[in-house]
Amino acid sequence: MCDLAVRGGKVYIEGDFVETNVYINDGKIVKLTDETLSSKEEIDARGLFVLPGLIDPHVHMALDLGAITSCDDFESGSVAAAKGGVTTILDFLDPVAHEDDLIRAFEKRYKIAQKSIIDFGFHATLSSFHGDIGKIVKQVKQLGMSSVKVFTTYSESGRMIEKEHLSALLKHNIITMVHAEDDALVDASWEDIATYESSRPLEAELSALNQLLEMKIKGKLYVVHVSSGSGVEKLAGKPNVFVESCPQYFYYDKRVFALENGSLYLLAPPFRGASEKEKLKMNIRNIHTIGTDHCPFKKTEKTASDKASEIPKGVGGIAYSFLLMYNLYGNSIIDKMSTNVADIFGLKGKGRIQAGNDADLMLFDPEGKTIVKGSGVCDYSIYDGLSLKGSIRSTLVRGKFVMKDGKITSANGRYVRGE
Repeated sequence: MCDLAVRGGKVYIEGDFVETNVYINDGKIVKLTDETLSSKEEIDARGLFVLPGLIDPHVHMALDLGAITSCDDFESGSVAAAKGGVTTILDFLDPVAHEDDLIRAFEKRYKIAQKSIIDFGFHATLSSFHGDIGKIVKQVKQLGMSSVKVFTTYSESGRMIEKEHLSALLKHNIITMVHAEDDALVDASWEDIATYESSRPLEAELSALNQLLEMKIKGKLYVVHVSSGSGVEKLAGKPNVFVESCPQYFYYDKRVFALENGSLYLLAPPFRGASEKEKLKMNIRNIHTIGTDHCPFKKTEKTASDKASEIPKGVGGIAYSFLLMYNLYGNSIIDKMSTNVADIFGLKGKGRIQAGNDADLMLFDPEGKTIVKGSGVCDYSIYDGLSLKGSIRSTLVRGKFVMKDGKITSANGRYVRGE
């Protein structure tokens, strides 16, 4: 007898929908079959899509900026994620400048992540690194991470990596995640909110991408939050190169910075012009993954100054990420938010509905309707008021409900290793 049966839904299996039953035992999918097998509990999924639980490869829960911290911690952020059908998040360790600091950064992040109600993993992060690249790559793998994030900008805060260290990292068999902006073309002291995009112009993104492509890549180069269609086109089809973008870049362009509440939209990289947004939308086939870069701040914090340089950069949206992208691209977006992420980061047992995998599932009503209202514990969302087709009914992590019929249930997330 199985623990749970999900019956009668249209199950997403390797790119197709199959009307079948999903049987779950001890947190794993044990069988996909038309047969009626005995189970302790049943879910009637008729009329619903049964989708693999989403994996968000790019979140910042409880991001500590010193004077301010992003308003979603691992508890509230994972609740928002569960509402959005997300069953696994990949967050970032605090940046380290030397390999001796890595274990301490891991232990700190692991401790605060225990509040998560969904599964979680990490990316290591380097700042102005002055240690041994080979040694830290080895440590990263031993700790169960498959990726290291670096920045080609933020020299003003000491986070920018030197080119020699970046080049050395790219020669290792690991995923090098890059926030790609040419620091020489970025003005971190820019004050005018309405013209904020000019402080981190498109040229800064494209210049950094050119420099990356000139380097020898042995492992995987994964470029985070590519904000422009031109950026995606530059990376398209390059071997060992993976492209991530975010829902916000498909919905807004730089004109929002000139609105009365323009500071609410500040993020890095910024929104681009309308033509770049449309080019981005047309290049969805060349984007491998969708991450949210979920990093919300409260409205009072986003409006505390009239100077762009003094406003925290980041927006939320993890509760609506799938719906936002589904409304643009339909079923073709599913793999970019589940299977592809699992494959790239080596998350075994995640990202697919198949026997032997974790029973991470989203029950989705394609005929439903959702009105965006807020995001996590924050008091606003840049998507507030949008009417989106579809509604997420329930979310399961390892066969247990973290959200059932729209209501959050008690659950404990686990650390997921990337191989």
